This record gives sequence, C-alpha cells and structure tokens, in this order.
Amino acid sequence: MRVNSIYCLLALSSAAIAVPFSSKLHRKTALAIIDVQNDFITGSLANPRAPVILPKIYQLLDDHEWPFIVASQDWHPPGHVSFFSSHPGKVAGDTVNDTFVDTPTKIEIQTLYADHCIPETWGAEIERGIQTRLHSLEGYRAPVNYIKKAQDHRVDSYSAFADNQYHRFTTLHSELSLHGIETLVMTGLLTNACVRGTSIDGIKLGYEVILIEDATETTSAEDKAAAIEELEGWGVQVMNLTDWEAANPTPSKLRNMEL
Repeated sequence: MRVNSIYCLLALSSAAIAVPFSSKLHRKTALAIIDVQNDFITGSLANPRAPVILPKIYQLLDDHEWPFIVASQDWHPPGHVSFFSSHPGKVAGDTVNDTFVDTPTKIEIQTLYADHCIPETWGAEIERGIQTRLHSLEGYRAPVNYIKKAQDHRVDSYSAFADNQYHRFTTLHSELSLHGIETLVMTGLLTNACVRGTSIDGIKLGYEVILIEDATETTSAEDKAAAIEELEGWGVQVMNLTDWEAANPTPSKLRNMEL
C-alpha cells in the first residue's frame, strides 16, 4: 500500500510538471487588472469598446503564472462625489469644484458620472470570466489582492494606490513590497482614467510599469492614444500582448523553441 502511494505521488508530480506553469516564470512581476467591472462594460457606464480586452486578460490569467495579482474595483458609497445624482441640477459629463479633504484652500475639478460600482450591486462585481479565473487561482497558484477604492464619499480615486488627493493610500504598495514585486503588467479600464492613475503612481513609487495596450480600453481611439502618449512620457512601457509574450514565453513555448 505504501509503495502504491509513492507511485501515486510520483505520478501526480509528473502531471504537475507537465502543466505549463512555473513559479519562476514571471519573478518579481505582478499582473494588475484595473476596474474590469460590469458597470464599465455593459452597466451604467456601458462602453462598447470594453469587451474586446477580455480575451487578452483571460489569456494572461490562463497561460501565465504570477507571484502576485491585484484586481482593483471602484467601490463607491451612495452619494459619492463623482455621481451627478449627488449634485442637484448636474448631468453626466458636468464638472464641480471639490475641496481637498486635508486642505480646504485647495480645489480639484471633479468630473461627474452616472451612479456606478455601488457595493453589493451587480455593477460593482468584476466581470464573470475574470472573477472565475481569479477564484481558481486564489490560494493555489497565486495570491490575489482585491483593492476596493474610492470608498470615501468626499473624494474620488482613480489610482489603485491612493485617492486623487493622496489623502488616503490603499494597501497595494505595501503588499507589492511584501511580495518582492518590481514590475507591474497593467491591464483594464479605463486607459485614460484608472489605468492611467495606477500606472503613473506605480512609476512614482519606483516600479517598472508595462501597459499591455490591447488589454486596456477607453471610450474612444483618440482618448486612448492621448493617454498612451502621456504614459510613455512618464516612462511606462507600452506593448501589445503578442510582443510581451514573445519577450516572456511560457515554459511550454520555451520547450518548443529549444526543439
């Protein structure tokens, strides 16, 4: 019986080796999935350009192993400052002057949107295909850290690192440091909003940031191009998924290249 058990263990070990994953494949590199929530795809802020990025993010989750994954979510309480419904007489696209929480003499311009990503609603949930994959990875192949941002009704938060006024910081930087992360592979929505904010803060904090161009979208090609140009100016590397995978092949592809 004991011999049979040993043979079973060996068989399982061999099967594990055959899986195209390696804990060292993307050392010191985290995958960032920014705000891929239902409201930004088909919900209250529906965007017909958003669904095209989903297969790319699926591919990054299915074909690669990561020492750390972060998935951020807008997590707005009712009455949030970014909702036009919180400002009588305002409509989507209008702006208001928002006083800084810590410095009442400072003002920022806040763009207003339809109510979105309210906790415990369908719209706040991560897109189902991504969430299913994240659940399958949690505690098995990769630590997954969910960052729920913009919870303070007084201030908006585009970046997964901090709110727009740098009044409060999330746990993301400390979690990345704890896991020895040096590089962020950036995906998600929107290129010129929360992906932009997270990427810039990542650069400010000393990370190498790589934006997967075809795994992020915004509401127009012009806005996306302008955001990418700005991010490149900050030092963000911009690559499409095919080029990034060619530079970071999976073990199975490496074996094929060696044959």
